[in-house]
Amino acid sequence: MLLWECAKDGLAPELVRALEDAAAEFAAAGGPGLTVTSGRRSLRRQAELMAAMTDRQLLALYARHGMPDYIQTLLDRRAAGTAVDADATLDILKTRREGYISAHLSGGAADLAITPDLDLSALRAILDRHGFDTLDETAAGLPCLHCRLRILPLVLVRD
Repeated sequence: MLLWECAKDGLAPELVRALEDAAAEFAAAGGPGLTVTSGRRSLRRQAELMAAMTDRQLLALYARHGMPDYIQTLLDRRAAGTAVDADATLDILKTRREGYISAHLSGGAADLAITPDLDLSALRAILDRHGFDTLDETAAGLPCLHCRLRILPLVLVRD
């Protein structure tokens, strides 16, 4: 069973099918129903989410493989005492030198709620078989599992 708390609009059809198939396999193995908490988002929505994150969250989620210029700019402005609201964050994201931020921007990722009754290792194994790369975001204080469908290209979204 898969509960959608967000719209499927803008998500790649391949992602929706693969996620539904993985949820069915997980349920058949005795797992609880899954809840999709986030799907495709606009650059503005991404900026709103990032503006509300702590420095620790930004680093954990967006600087795992090196420091992108847009994260460094956000951190530098915060360190200087400059307010970085959603509009300022959106301006930073629009003018960044490095392009990729999140597969959510192109409809290639969805987030699943992580609940105490969830066997996360079993779920991740099933998602992997269905073509997903996953990131457990609980260490960053977000109770979700980020799921990106590997066959979809990484798209640079700037507006």
